[in-house]
Amino acid sequence: MRLRLRVSARPLRDATRAPLSRADDVAHMTAFQSLPAVGIGYRAVIADWTRENLDRFDVLEVTVDHCIYGGRTLRSEVLDLVGRIPLTAHGVGLSIGTDEPLDLAYLDQVAEIVERLQAPAYSEHLAFTRVPGRELANLLPLPQTEAIAEAIIAKVRTVQSRVGVPFLLENITYMFEWPDSELSDAEFLGLICRETGAGILLDIENLYLNASNHGVDPHDFLDSLPAGIVQEMHVAGGTTVRDESLARPFLADSHSHPVPDAALDLLDYALARHRPATIILERDERLDATEEILDDLERIRAHLTDARSGKAHGQPVAGSAG
Repeated sequence: MRLRLRVSARPLRDATRAPLSRADDVAHMTAFQSLPAVGIGYRAVIADWTRENLDRFDVLEVTVDHCIYGGRTLRSEVLDLVGRIPLTAHGVGLSIGTDEPLDLAYLDQVAEIVERLQAPAYSEHLAFTRVPGRELANLLPLPQTEAIAEAIIAKVRTVQSRVGVPFLLENITYMFEWPDSELSDAEFLGLICRETGAGILLDIENLYLNASNHGVDPHDFLDSLPAGIVQEMHVAGGTTVRDESLARPFLADSHSHPVPDAALDLLDYALARHRPATIILERDERLDATEEILDDLERIRAHLTDARSGKAHGQPVAGSAG
């Protein structure tokens, strides 16, 4: 099957284009009487710094695969945090889109870690990271068809039957689109969640990048999601890839730089419609830049405070991710 890479320079639309009704505004303000918990993803490289600054975070997101494969010492360090700070569970190894049955032994390991973390939810990517017999080491998109959605729905139900907390699916960013896709990003994700009762981990940075790289309308995406379905959010900062083979620069989700202002403006738009329990700042590279991490947390909290008070930041525009 031939893949296509489509890059669009279409700018993001004005975040104020669809004002909330008075009823929506009242409901939104009531929901924000308590703000979402804000934190970072736990990374072993900065474990000591994280522990020394534990009071800076409301929550930590633990990658369950690090606990499963990272060795006894890492697992002990993570489990030592239980009871000291709220923890939520995220995965990278499920590969729910691979065309083969789920690894039930792996799922049982996930369930054990999630239970020991006392995590309120378990999230994974709506993607595939391997094909039978080969690891691809990348989050790859699925053909967005009703037939593929039906297969994913069955797998989501399997996850739900073996992991004892709500299951959340995360929207990914991608470099290519399958030519036989029939559904939009929002339609595909929404169909799966509607049929299974799964929630959404909304990655704001991924939505921002897809808007910049592929012309996805982020506001239509957010408007189409049912109230209450977004239970967690991710934010991050990436880099700009420039290559002669590309018609224009491509924004990459490298988790290596401060969150772009335009992504935070998109966060404002999302928070006007959805109330997550947690917002996690993802950082995987340049982890020694701890002041950037703390500054990003304060910027996120400032946007949360403004969302509660009804203030708005600037309008989102397409631009460099870092």
